Amino acid sequence: MPSVLVTGAGRGIGLAITQHMSECGWDVYATARSDADLERLDRLDRVHAVPLEITDRASVAGLAAHLPVTLNGVVNSAGIIVNGPVESLSLDDLSRQLDVNVTAQIGVTQAVLPRIRASRGRIVFMSSVSGLITLPGSGAYSASKYALESLADALRIELRPWHIPVSLVEPGPTRTDMWGDALVDHDRMAAKLSEHHRELYASQLAGNRKLIPLFQKVAGDPKKVVNAVDRALTSRRPKRRYMTDNLSRVQKRFLAMSPTAVNDAVFASLSTAKV
Repeated sequence: MPSVLVTGAGRGIGLAITQHMSECGWDVYATARSDADLERLDRLDRVHAVPLEITDRASVAGLAAHLPVTLNGVVNSAGIIVNGPVESLSLDDLSRQLDVNVTAQIGVTQAVLPRIRASRGRIVFMSSVSGLITLPGSGAYSASKYALESLADALRIELRPWHIPVSLVEPGPTRTDMWGDALVDHDRMAAKLSEHHRELYASQLAGNRKLIPLFQKVAGDPKKVVNAVDRALTSRRPKRRYMTDNLSRVQKRFLAMSPTAVNDAVFASLSTAKV
């Protein structure tokens, strides 16, 4: 049976990918941090739970010991969201955003690449429409996805001699627990701001908060993201990029056709509110 490593498999998209690929007959090596998540994963057919703290270099270096000799794919699905105005970001929070969403993804890929090369397997990165479009309050998260897009592009070209496809999946808002908790996360972020920054960015904070229920309402079906990952792993000629929802496609076309000044004005108006 083919085998695949899926990071961030304890929840959300990572868990959905794990369940789907195992149901399709793949042996899935699924990473998670908590004991509860690992136990739940171990109960699934064809799923092998792998404890992994993705930002722990020693843990990543030892990852191969938990994997089969033949590995046909890796899906880098782990990720976090740090939100808030750039001026207000804690540098520690910004570093963690980039470490989890960028550096750790490359670390995992480097750790398993010899086995992927031996099997002529596939590499998949979970990017986002936020790797193409940046909104106020999402600078740190978007920066991590922009960086991931660049590194994946470089890796794809560098690995051409070994015929190893590298695909980016670029979903927009998707119905997962991450988006379900978006209001709570926003309020937690706002509460941590200094009084000075809350006052300076009051209209943007209020505007972004009003947008969250709208995004939750139009959030895409996670099955479309899972199906895109499936195609990236199994298609004879996998795409370099997979967009999974019409909203993201419209946003991308709008951004490409409109001058930057117009885009800035539109995004600013959407992200502000009277307070």
